[in-house]
Amino acid sequence: MHYPEYDIIERYPAEQTIGFTSTAAEWGLLSNFAKTPMVVNGVEFVCVEQMFHYIRLNSETERAEYLKVSSGMVLKMKAKAFAKRGVERSDWKDIAVDVMRFCLNHKYASSEMFRKELERSNGKYIVEDESNRRKKPDSWGAILDTTANEYYGKNIMGRLLMELREKGVLEYHHFEI
Repeated sequence: MHYPEYDIIERYPAEQTIGFTSTAAEWGLLSNFAKTPMVVNGVEFVCVEQMFHYIRLNSETERAEYLKVSSGMVLKMKAKAFAKRGVERSDWKDIAVDVMRFCLNHKYASSEMFRKELERSNGKYIVEDESNRRKKPDSWGAILDTTANEYYGKNIMGRLLMELREKGVLEYHHFEI
């Protein structure tokens, strides 16, 4: 991704951090996969993850097919399969974080439960906890270092959620949907 402001590894003391891993666990509503229905430009989405990857696609045929998928990791895997077939937007790496900001703004506006969950997290750091999925964090999340008792990673998702909690809206550069 081409977002230099997120190119640094952040560290968060574990005892002051909320880590979310799945929609079924505590803090699961913070996940992109949490069912928080939204309508944008007349299109219905079941969750942020679906909207995010819908915007990633540049083909209306694949977009229509993608909207039929509505559950869990199938959303992510289906989007990756589409991208491998060459239907990913050519500007995706330049806009991915702005698209996530856009999606999170809509989730915030559409879901009172999500807003309340962000308020409940006040005073804590937020991380997308990838400790069980990866040996090192990807750009979006963080991993718990049990030796240092801290999370570390670029943690783009957590940083966006903390900013949204603080400001109530995320600024983004506009893009075509």
